[in-house]
Amino acid sequence: MVDSIYRIASALESARVITMDAAVIASSKLGETSYTTYSKSITPEQLRHLLNSRNPREIKDGMKRIISIMSSGETFIDAESYFADVVKNIISNDAKVKKMVCIYLLRYAEKDPDLALLSVNSIQKAFSDVDPEIRSSSIKALSDMKIPSLFPVVLYILKKAVNDPAEVVRSSVAFAMLKLYREQGQEVEEELKLLLQELLSDASPLVISAAIVVFRECFSQHLEWLHGHYRYYCQIMRELDLWAQESMVDLLVLYCKTYLPRPIILDVSAKTGNQRSIPMPNKFNEIPFPVYDVINNPDLSLFLECLKPLVHSFNPSVILSCSNAFYQLATPMQFKESGFPQALVRTVVSTDSIGVKISLLQTILLFSFLDSSLMLPYIKKFFVLPSDDTKVAGLKLKILSNLINEFNVEVIVDQLKFHISTSHSSELVISAANTLAVCGQLSGRWESHVMKWFINHMETSKLPNAVLDSYVNVIRLLNPTRHLRIIIKLSEVLESQKVFEDNVRAGIVWLFGEIAAVEYRICPDVLRKLIPGFSSEGPETRCQILMLSAKLLSHEIDTFKEQNEDMEYDIDNSRIGQMYKAVAYLAEFDEEYDIRDRARCFSSLFYTGKFEIATLLLQAPKPSPGVHPSSSHSSEENLYPHETDWNSLGLDSSAQKFHKIIPWNDEIFSEKDDIRMPVPLKDYSRYKKSFSSDSFASRNMIKGTSSISSNDMITENNRHSEFSPAQGKKYRLQTLEEFFSDIPAKQPIKAKKKIVTGVSSDDDDDDDDDDTNGEEDSSTEETDGEGDSDDSSSSSE
Repeated sequence: MVDSIYRIASALESARVITMDAAVIASSKLGETSYTTYSKSITPEQLRHLLNSRNPREIKDGMKRIISIMSSGETFIDAESYFADVVKNIISNDAKVKKMVCIYLLRYAEKDPDLALLSVNSIQKAFSDVDPEIRSSSIKALSDMKIPSLFPVVLYILKKAVNDPAEVVRSSVAFAMLKLYREQGQEVEEELKLLLQELLSDASPLVISAAIVVFRECFSQHLEWLHGHYRYYCQIMRELDLWAQESMVDLLVLYCKTYLPRPIILDVSAKTGNQRSIPMPNKFNEIPFPVYDVINNPDLSLFLECLKPLVHSFNPSVILSCSNAFYQLATPMQFKESGFPQALVRTVVSTDSIGVKISLLQTILLFSFLDSSLMLPYIKKFFVLPSDDTKVAGLKLKILSNLINEFNVEVIVDQLKFHISTSHSSELVISAANTLAVCGQLSGRWESHVMKWFINHMETSKLPNAVLDSYVNVIRLLNPTRHLRIIIKLSEVLESQKVFEDNVRAGIVWLFGEIAAVEYRICPDVLRKLIPGFSSEGPETRCQILMLSAKLLSHEIDTFKEQNEDMEYDIDNSRIGQMYKAVAYLAEFDEEYDIRDRARCFSSLFYTGKFEIATLLLQAPKPSPGVHPSSSHSSEENLYPHETDWNSLGLDSSAQKFHKIIPWNDEIFSEKDDIRMPVPLKDYSRYKKSFSSDSFASRNMIKGTSSISSNDMITENNRHSEFSPAQGKKYRLQTLEEFFSDIPAKQPIKAKKKIVTGVSSDDDDDDDDDDTNGEEDSSTEETDGEGDSDDSSSSSE
């Protein structure tokens, strides 16, 4: 009985083991998303056993687990500790294992360079592999080994692989050149220049995408290299990689500014015969004609036209680069018709990245500052949302201030008042208040409305000091002398709100001192109410009370002199003079030396009769406080963008550098020869004879014939191929046994004595290169028809 139970238990245990092994095999084959979770159950010792196994399936399974650990970022197993176990599998015959080893080397080769050197020979052998993906991965792995002793080897490999028939390999060559240039710099500059010029002449958009990125970072000063490729690059712009499109657009903008003539602006608003034409101005918004037409160079028109399809790109960098291209090379009318203003707004709304939103909004802010009509149709997209970041909301408010006009001011004012009332961020409330001040400057009606709303909000709401200070600055900006009833209400707020901070109360007192010349009657009463609490006020408010009393006395003296030219002004018998003496007396004992010095200075002027000097000091016009930086444009004599304008807009340094105006090269002269005449391209696709082209190319590489010169690209290929339809030969269908066998079975051939009277050297070379197909070709010729059989029989005779 016990033996039976033991045998049953053993059978169940064996079944469990078999089931687990089957699960391992299934997971390694299927590669499902649950594979990472399953890999967590393996121990470090088991993983090392898989990597060192002689079973190819177990090695593949172990490599999958390693890659899974690397990609998931899990720390339960240290993938770096298996470096030696992984690298030795580079010699595996499995292509997938080789790719995974190369991926592993991309991350960890630099951390253990001595051990990584052991795999160099095996990686070099992989350059002759049939699979182009393996050749590409080998180049990536070798170039990522930042070991100085390997740099000559990498350069040698790149020189051989630059003419590889597979475009993915040539693309990897370009990025390997970039890594080598970053490490070696000028030491390999001359060799890399030659390689890069070959890649720039490639016909594949994938290769050009990689080459143009390298060109922009390493050799952007050699724009003359683009002469013969300019028109072809414009044609394939849509086929390039998304990130290469950005680099290509930026480079071609610089190329157009350097080698293409400036567009001509033609005035079409004038009568016939009086049309004027001028070169396109440096400023984006400086065209003096209300209606105009643009005459572009054909190559410039070609570039601008090839950018228009990119308006539907999902890459924000491409949208930014194309918008900058129209900003640099076109007029506002052309920019508006291109659709990129709408694309900028659409991308802002659709993206979730804060950094991308900020970059796009800075660009929109610049364009709205230069020409508000570009962004006016999309004004609702710039309303502040509760989910907006602080900087994003601030940029939106600045954009709104540039788009305010008589037709949309009411909607914008309602939005701003709601945002000010509900927002909990002082910074955003201040930005919204500044934008509301711009709305008030539109007309007298809106000025009165905005001032009244601010004063009511100050009286009814408990606001932070910074917000109250910004409110006072806004009221100062909105010319309060034209709205005295509202200012009287502000004096009531000053008396009732004793909790205002020192700077806020000082600003309100200063405001009454400024309107003393316009409405003298209300200011003495304000001063009378402030004198009893002079000692309890803050230092800034005490200083402004002293200034208010001195200004009132100066205005009264000037009024008295105008009415009584022959009489002397008596301070002791004047009500204003008595209040000034009271304030000056209190100020003489103030703890702030600035207040004491001001009191002595003003008293010496008044008591010695130097009233003209006091008038100049106290009644000089003051500049209006700047509320919104973008409300003032640069002067006419300065070329835009001036440095102060950049700073006032609030653009960061990267945005300023990106949108800096590139000057046109006006020294371009007309040439008889077209410097942009297209040059022959290196089209490797013509070497693909059939579906077996990869094996054909790899066979040539193994024989050492993979190097393809530029002459071979231009001249017609006269090599024989067994699958070429141009030779007049038919492909013989194979049986299943022949298709799956390593060596195709040979057909029985009659023994014939063949005498060749004359054979060209090219035919000899071809026969030598393809000895294995000679008999098959002859048998095929016999079955082609009677003419072929007659020829063969005659030659045998």
